Amino acid sequence: MAGRQDTPPAPRSRLAPKIVAPTNKTNIALPFARFTVQQPAMTVGDWISLAGLVISVIGFSAVIRQSTRTANASKAGN
Repeated sequence: MAGRQDTPPAPRSRLAPKIVAPTNKTNIALPFARFTVQQPAMTVGDWISLAGLVISVIGFSAVIRQSTRTANASKAGN
């Protein structure tokens, strides 16, 4: 391979194929066209879930407040 000389590439006998874009167009919003907007209504189950969430938040905040009071009291007692 040491004695080999670089030769230019052979000329192409035909042109490269053209890239043609597809002619059909797709509407991206088409699957979402069937959605209808309705007024959201809270059911009884939704209200019960919301009340449970509120009670849980109040309970966790009371536990955290009591834990901080206990920690502060034990530091003051030492």
